[in-house]
Amino acid sequence: MKICFVTTGDIKNIATLKRALGMANPLSKLNWDVHIILENTEENVSRAAVECNSDVKLHYFDKSNLINELRSKNSIVQRIKPDFIYVCAFVPRNFVLKNSGAKILIEHSELQSGISDIKGLKKVFSYCLEFYSLVYSDALICASKFLVDYFRKISVFKLRNIPIFYHPYAFSYLLSKDVKLNDIKTDILALSNKFNFTFLGTITKNYGSNLMLEASKLLVDRGLEFRLLLLGKGRHYNEAIEFVKNNKLENFVFLPGFVKEEDISQYFSISDSFLSPMNDTIQDWARCPSKLYMYLPYRKSIVTCKIGEPYIVLKDKGVYYDAGSSVSLANTMENVLTSKINKTIDPDLHSWDYRTKEFDQWIKLTFN
Repeated sequence: MKICFVTTGDIKNIATLKRALGMANPLSKLNWDVHIILENTEENVSRAAVECNSDVKLHYFDKSNLINELRSKNSIVQRIKPDFIYVCAFVPRNFVLKNSGAKILIEHSELQSGISDIKGLKKVFSYCLEFYSLVYSDALICASKFLVDYFRKISVFKLRNIPIFYHPYAFSYLLSKDVKLNDIKTDILALSNKFNFTFLGTITKNYGSNLMLEASKLLVDRGLEFRLLLLGKGRHYNEAIEFVKNNKLENFVFLPGFVKEEDISQYFSISDSFLSPMNDTIQDWARCPSKLYMYLPYRKSIVTCKIGEPYIVLKDKGVYYDAGSSVSLANTMENVLTSKINKTIDPDLHSWDYRTKEFDQWIKLTFN
């Protein structure tokens, strides 16, 4: 069977391309003819070169306005004539037309209408997109249990029930592997002199940047020795730097900005525990934090909340704090630091290889 993944944007800013890259090789090994449409950016090209073998066909389009991007994508899809068109995010830039006989699969990895920052006409538009995805597609792929339940509820307003498949994110064996100390860059290896709590993601308050910084300040005030690695950038990155300076946390908090993919495994290899902050909001109940799965292969404890996907995945193997409380987060981090807690789960059940086999079986049961 032939599948075409339709993506938009740079993987540095939009995580949905990770699905296409992660599933490409495993699908190819299962005798799928795999095509990916992706924007021609430096990071996209380098990531695709690492993750995709020569059997995967990559179709690049240049950054442009919405109309030109849609023309490029539709032209490519009509030329490929896939059996399945996998839309990695249901946004206007990914509105492609079906070719004859193709099935359209739409992925939802978060709930736009549930984001508190989206208000007024933008929220109305988000609701319309969510409902229209049920009309436009032949099946939905939902990356969280919350999204499965949500779309099943609103699907009662449609005349036909379409298949909805629960399919979270995962990790790639190519990218997630322990690096031996001798192979770690000198500047990164130098950070291994302390107990490292590591967060990888967008540095925004929505994703817990302020909470982690406040918890770190509390730990410093208690006289504890540790380091917080905040890997990534975002709209509150500069505020985070200011917080560190104002509170004299330079020896305890490390903010390198955007980290190249080849360096992530090195930072993770010197990490002692990972942080995956969650908020008690619809947005966080609905989203699938892709970084959670990147942490799993390193078999270190993950500090998070009993909210959404992290709790579904980790269950009693997670280390939990009370959502929204910097004091609770600090107490939990201190417990991990002093007690050397190391709860882990079997990562192999959350690899892209495993997920792709599930997808392949579901496709055969649903459409054959």
